[in-house]
Amino acid sequence: MHLTVFVWGFTAILGRLISVPAAALVWYRVLLVVLVMGGLVAWRRLPLFAVSPQRFFLAGALAGVHWLFFYGCIKYAGVAVAVLCLSTTTFFTALVEPRVFRRRVDGRELALGFGVMLGVGFLVKVETGTDLLGLSLGLSSAFFSAAFGALNGRLAQEARAEVLTLWEMGSALVVTSCFFALRPADFVAPWVLPVRDVGLLLVLAIGCTVVPWLWSLRVLQTLKPYALALAVSLETVYGMALAYLLFPHEEALTWRFYLGTAVLLGLVLYNTWRRR
Repeated sequence: MHLTVFVWGFTAILGRLISVPAAALVWYRVLLVVLVMGGLVAWRRLPLFAVSPQRFFLAGALAGVHWLFFYGCIKYAGVAVAVLCLSTTTFFTALVEPRVFRRRVDGRELALGFGVMLGVGFLVKVETGTDLLGLSLGLSSAFFSAAFGALNGRLAQEARAEVLTLWEMGSALVVTSCFFALRPADFVAPWVLPVRDVGLLLVLAIGCTVVPWLWSLRVLQTLKPYALALAVSLETVYGMALAYLLFPHEEALTWRFYLGTAVLLGLVLYNTWRRR
């Protein structure tokens, strides 16, 4: 689980380094994943139609929307804002997971998660100076991340990880393609992609999507989505540390920002300890 989250920590940095708009970035990411997973499923001769693809369409669509908001936030407001907002996934998971698994909502989880969300909103607004749009993009990304994560907690029990990934990424590809109907100017044709972007997209698609996605599905065969969401909060640490090292003049923030981040992550870790 923690190796998965560590690898995911590089996705925000790659999103910052890739020059194409957010929608084109997500489209090429999921397209490459579909091609790789399609080849893997065919090579292993896995029964692709042994499950109903409609079962997985919603989860894949939510994942696609999550990435659109996440990389949109990175392009608009920066890596720090995007990954810090992502730490509110815990709160949204506490809200969504009980509905998916048909259990009672834990009031303490909601209260703690709501406090984290308020703290994130304050830090992002005061310390980074981003506007409401940047904050909305980041929090929307966290909500959709929690939604597809909770759904995957159920779906991971129903199909092989490779088959599930192929159907979900195919669904994400459809959703992202539909986005270009609204904003056709965001599409970047393959023949005008910079060579550097092609290499980074391959790393993002294979190293930071295919591999950790399969790992996360195997994790969800044992652990609940809330446990994975808590671990994902550490993606904030990895992402911000990498952003500071690679973009010190763009992502450097005041000591209050880092202190506030430490407090928020401390609350998440306290909740982990309390649940144990």
